Amino acid sequence: MLKSLGYFPAIGERQLHLTAYTELLSSDSFWESLSLTLRVAAISSLLAGILGGMLAIALFMMNQSTKAKESRLWQRLFQLPLTIPHLVAGYVIVLLFMQSGLFSKLLATVGIIDQITDFPVLVNDPFGWGIILAYTWKEVPFVLLMVYPVLARIRDSWRDVSRVYGAGNLSFIREIALPIMMPSWIIAVFIVFVFTFSAFEIPFLLGVTYPSMLPVYSFQLYTSGTLADRPEALAVNIILALMTIVLGLIAYYFSKRWNVTKGWQ
Repeated sequence: MLKSLGYFPAIGERQLHLTAYTELLSSDSFWESLSLTLRVAAISSLLAGILGGMLAIALFMMNQSTKAKESRLWQRLFQLPLTIPHLVAGYVIVLLFMQSGLFSKLLATVGIIDQITDFPVLVNDPFGWGIILAYTWKEVPFVLLMVYPVLARIRDSWRDVSRVYGAGNLSFIREIALPIMMPSWIIAVFIVFVFTFSAFEIPFLLGVTYPSMLPVYSFQLYTSGTLADRPEALAVNIILALMTIVLGLIAYYFSKRWNVTKGWQ
């Protein structure tokens, strides 16, 4: 915090000022990096949240049937990506989705595309699709792990009562399962968003040089520039932290409001 405010005795600066922040806010590179970071984090967290929530409901409904053992098997299978480090997950995306990767070669072999260069650029692309793919694949099991235990607490008698009143599977999911899982789902999606928003490894591996996501942008400023550039790099980290706090307060507000309006206090 002190260095971001200009207190840097190593270069003779001992007075506090906001130069690093004003220079960042007037930099096109910063705003493009922020836009990319928000886009990647939002799409990744929403995709992971939707897929993780759908899998949690599917496993819960499967467990309600006579296939409980099969449900537990699928649950363990879906949680396997949790054991894979994010850096390894990034390399998996590289091996699978690069234009010279496994999928492009398979499509070219079966004749769906003429040559591997016809495969869409999904890795090291300006939009960030490779980063989104990696985070979605990695964080779906996390959302599942956060949501499924909440659904598992639903009593079997509730399902029986819903059948008595003529509720089908869709009505049971809409009226019972979704309201119960939503607070945990919101928290899980927020955690994924914050993690994706501030993570470094996968954006560094799968992103482009420009624009880069904010953690990579901060790293580039800190390592590639001079000592005078370091306050800006640290200011980026402070801005990331402040935005995370604001987003956390927003998520907490909506989670509490959902609990109150749905009566799940």
